[in-house]
Amino acid sequence: MMAWDRPGHFWGDHPHYYGYRVHGLPPYWRHVNHWGWDYYYYNGVYYRPYGGAYVVCRPPFGTPLEMAIDRAIMHQLRFAYYFDTYRTYSRTFDYYNTIARQNLIIAQQNARIIAANSQYVLNTNRALSAYELANQLGLVQSYAYANSDYFYQDGVFYSESASGMYTTIIPPAGALVTSLPDDYQTIVLNGIEYYMVDNTVYRTTLFDGQPFLEVLGQMYGSLYSQYNVYR
Repeated sequence: MMAWDRPGHFWGDHPHYYGYRVHGLPPYWRHVNHWGWDYYYYNGVYYRPYGGAYVVCRPPFGTPLEMAIDRAIMHQLRFAYYFDTYRTYSRTFDYYNTIARQNLIIAQQNARIIAANSQYVLNTNRALSAYELANQLGLVQSYAYANSDYFYQDGVFYSESASGMYTTIIPPAGALVTSLPDDYQTIVLNGIEYYMVDNTVYRTTLFDGQPFLEVLGQMYGSLYSQYNVYR
């Protein structure tokens, strides 16, 4: 599922694409401000300022991809559950209103889909269990449509529009992946080990008898700042 010999991080001797430091931006870069954070974009690559330098980073959420993606290297996602009930969180953060509006609409649609489809018989229990754990840990979950395809590659999640355009999205709760990118971190919350990529927290889980890493939710605020490597 994950290599036991931890891969090199950007601060070590083995740089990784995401998180790798550069001391100067390439020519003809374009500035993008997203939710108050500065990004610099050139030729399909995003950078963020960090400590007098820049780090290569994942595209901000909601970014339509301007470059073609080889679908063969993308992984279509499986989900452990879909939310069919809208649930709120007491925490507020930059993305809160966006996630709240999205989750309300998706939960309403998923409720109709799940009610008519027997394959979701265990869905509500799984979703509720994940929500309770995420809320206990201070995480917020983003929902996914039960009748839409989602894709994953190197820590980035995508949805596909009817026209074939891919857009980066907030990693949806319940998404199952088989590997994490090199720049993941191991973190401890309430005495249990989890894995984090950017601000997304994963847990190990078994689904249909197979091991996966499951998106549990997103970390924000002071708790995230304890583990944040670059922003």
